[in-house]
Amino acid sequence: MPKKEKHPFKKISEAEWEKLEKEAKNLFGQIENGVWYPSNRFLEEVHKMVIEEMGGYTGYEAGIELFDVILEKVKGTKGIHMKASVLLRNLITSPRIYGDGNHRTAFITVVTFLEKNGKTFPNKNVQEISKFIKGIMKYDYEEIAEWLKNGC
Repeated sequence: MPKKEKHPFKKISEAEWEKLEKEAKNLFGQIENGVWYPSNRFLEEVHKMVIEEMGGYTGYEAGIELFDVILEKVKGTKGIHMKASVLLRNLITSPRIYGDGNHRTAFITVVTFLEKNGKTFPNKNVQEISKFIKGIMKYDYEEIAEWLKNGC
């Protein structure tokens, strides 16, 4: 049997997404003023999938409560790509919600956020994505938003 290739920034498959959507409507996210926002439960499920797929250890660093603070910052930002930028950078930087897997969890959450809000992430190069994500502190929110919009 061929070994399943692991992808550090895989998207949630349609089957996985359908499973998530079958649960209570607002359990994984909610729409406010026409914008879909992920819930704590959504973030927990993404993190669980990341650790199961790529390995790592479970457990919190700062705790899931930090996600509510991050979401308030996101909701106070204008424009989908700027909101995604704030979400990405704050999920990755310190204090971090999880002890492991924050970069991968953040990226998958942000790509899903963009897609649920009618946008796509154009960059498919895993090495470029990884390099940008690992060096995210070098970029301000506007530069991150531009990268999320154009992939360069």
